[in-house]
Amino acid sequence: MRQLLLLRHAQAEPAHAGGVDHDRPLTPRGRAEALEAGRCIAAAELRCQALFVSPAVRTRETADIVAATLQLDRPPHFEPSFYLGDADALLAPLAALSGRIATLLLIAHNPGISELAQRFWRTAPPLELRTAGLCLVSFVAGTTWAELQPKRVQGIRLLR
Repeated sequence: MRQLLLLRHAQAEPAHAGGVDHDRPLTPRGRAEALEAGRCIAAAELRCQALFVSPAVRTRETADIVAATLQLDRPPHFEPSFYLGDADALLAPLAALSGRIATLLLIAHNPGISELAQRFWRTAPPLELRTAGLCLVSFVAGTTWAELQPKRVQGIRLLR
């Protein structure tokens, strides 16, 4: 069974005049949120074989904290198309993943990450991931990473 964990980055510093959005770090609250997200994944007994992350500072910091909490032994893959990418941009790089990967953690930004969660959620009210919001999507047996479609969803739940 394929499992996709969708995590919105934790709370970041606000944008400053003349500052670069890509370089915004986490706030102290954001670091605590990222730690809590990691603990939620651990409590659900999910084993991530891969971690795909937007290269922005706030997503990288979120990934570092979560990976340390989970004691992941593989380094994250930083995917440039995830930076402010829409749902399709978030899914596209996953199609080439190895079949040996059962559970993938994807860390990205709104609105794209919530759009992707909503694509699989398919019910009202719309799903909007808060900062460090975490959603687990499970797909029916035999689903490949190239086949992640709503009709192949076995279950979906908000973990945080």
